[in-house]
Amino acid sequence: MREYLWFACGVTVSAILFAALLFNDFWKRSAGRLASEDRADKDAAVHNGTAAGGPALDTDTAPDKKRTAISSSGYDYEVFLSFRGTDTRAGITNFLYTSLVDAGIRTYRDDKDLPCGQEVGPELLKAIRQSKISIPIFSKGYASSRWCLEELAYIVECKKTRGQIIMPIFYDVMPLEVRLRTGVYVDALSLHETKKRYSDETIREWKAALEEAGNIKGYDLQSMRNRGEGEFAKQVVQDVLVALKKPYLVVSDCLVGIDHHVGEIMQMMGTQIQETRIVGIYGMGGVGKTTLAKLIYNQLLPDFENCCFLSNIRETSELYGVEWVQNQLLSAVLKPKWPIIENSNEGSRMIKERLSSKKVLLLLDDVDSEIQLNALMGKRDWFGEGSKLIITTRNRDLLNHKVDYTHDLTCMNLNQSMQLFSRHAFRRESPLDEYVTLSKKAVDIAGGLPLALEVIGSLLSRTNKERWDDKLEAFRRAPREVQSKLKVSYDALDDRQKHIFLDIGCLFIGWDVDTVIHAWDEDKYSPRETIEFLQHLSLIKIEKDKKLGMHDHLRDLAREITRQECKRRDAKQRRVWDHKEAFELLQTRKVKCRYHLFPFREDKLYALSPALTHNLYDMIAVKTVKIHKPRIHVASISFPFCTDKRKSRSYLSQVRPSEAIPFFVRRLL
Repeated sequence: MREYLWFACGVTVSAILFAALLFNDFWKRSAGRLASEDRADKDAAVHNGTAAGGPALDTDTAPDKKRTAISSSGYDYEVFLSFRGTDTRAGITNFLYTSLVDAGIRTYRDDKDLPCGQEVGPELLKAIRQSKISIPIFSKGYASSRWCLEELAYIVECKKTRGQIIMPIFYDVMPLEVRLRTGVYVDALSLHETKKRYSDETIREWKAALEEAGNIKGYDLQSMRNRGEGEFAKQVVQDVLVALKKPYLVVSDCLVGIDHHVGEIMQMMGTQIQETRIVGIYGMGGVGKTTLAKLIYNQLLPDFENCCFLSNIRETSELYGVEWVQNQLLSAVLKPKWPIIENSNEGSRMIKERLSSKKVLLLLDDVDSEIQLNALMGKRDWFGEGSKLIITTRNRDLLNHKVDYTHDLTCMNLNQSMQLFSRHAFRRESPLDEYVTLSKKAVDIAGGLPLALEVIGSLLSRTNKERWDDKLEAFRRAPREVQSKLKVSYDALDDRQKHIFLDIGCLFIGWDVDTVIHAWDEDKYSPRETIEFLQHLSLIKIEKDKKLGMHDHLRDLAREITRQECKRRDAKQRRVWDHKEAFELLQTRKVKCRYHLFPFREDKLYALSPALTHNLYDMIAVKTVKIHKPRIHVASISFPFCTDKRKSRSYLSQVRPSEAIPFFVRRLL
């Protein structure tokens, strides 16, 4: 009887094994078939559709209806944990992960060990790239794992290119060991070299990453022997929460050839020494000065309590005066403890008196006059010892005698240009084989300018291959000026896309997209889809906190187009972005257009004399302005598209400045 039972069990086991083999074979065949179908679909998209493999959408048609959500430039995760599973998964890693999640911090922890011979997957690399902070947990076995070393190398790369924060934990090894001065990490790297499985270049990258991470001030658990892992995890969570409150600046994912620029400027900044340093970055418009400066700012940010990013100083000073920018600086550093300033001389004095004892990180973006520099940073003793200042400008002469170092940011070389163009046109690092010749033409037309490469590539990615020559010819015929090249992409838009592009460029830069979306009629303009389409073409950007952004070249293009349209039609501008001009229009009888977009400043008093109140009688409010006829000389205003009556302001009340308030005024027909 026992023999029969053993026989039956044997048959059962054999049947299970045979079924498993059949399933495995079926799975492989199915996976292969799906992969073949996927490749076939991609090939079909390339030959029959667009360069990026998306739907064949002509840029003169409506936006893609399949994608209606407006995405923002942000992060999928706040923290990425890099660790050797067999060493710490059940201990410190689990304590830390649970504590971070309980605190509401979006944390990535990979629970799988990479099988021998397999590559680190794109999803894992994306998780690293889309994290604000990486925490490598250095244990004795960390350097023995190829996976851990690959992660660390990419983490260090993201620190250089995206300003990612690294907060290392030295679990059961000393920082000296991680820096490969002695101990188990030296032995682990020697073993990797002996096995000859990895290239010399890969080994060098791993060593460099270990050395850099080992030099970062972190948590040395060897010196915290009396502290439990749970208690330690709580301390790390508190430090992470503090770090996440820092105002990090969002930068693009598509960065090419920028590492050496970041490295050079970081050396100029003297991060290891406590002395004030001022560095100026200069170059032509659209070459990437602001992006580079943001990366440097993000890398320096963890070491500063007082920090300020002043963007578009050239435009802001022209519209509202340099004292407006001085107010921004004082507000950012002193928070609510600052009195309003009325003129630039008073502002300069206050900056010197209030900030001279504070260690400050300051980024002055797009400076174009010595008046602006003198008003914001007259002398280095205006700021406390150890302050770091970054200036971007198109005019190198402004930096003379003002900075310690200068950095000339030039256009991209041919290889870098092709890589950046391909990322926007094809969503890959190089052009598809059948597009190589066309891509070379596009790169040549862009002249190594990152902004032009981005805009041209984004436009062509949504254009059928058969029309590439026509589009490229239009770019080629345009004058060499940057705006002329960019206008080709504007000309490819339909009327509603042009309308919203001009509205954003003239008025809505810096505004919350979910607020501004109500400025346009849904049926007529399909604003959400149109904004997404403009974003895809790189004509606008959705910045941090869903704020609308636009490169200053594109902004200037939108405003110049608005001016030229009014000249051709011999009419007043439909969009007015200068608050002084807006008020002058209200004071005259020259309001002839169907509607105007007017910006007004909160810190100004606006009042019309009774003789001019006929202008107010002829206008009605749209969403934002209410004209009270019993007191016709007083125009009450509320913030745009905001139903909160507590935010209402009267022109005759003195209000502190925060930003310009745009609002609609439509003339009765």
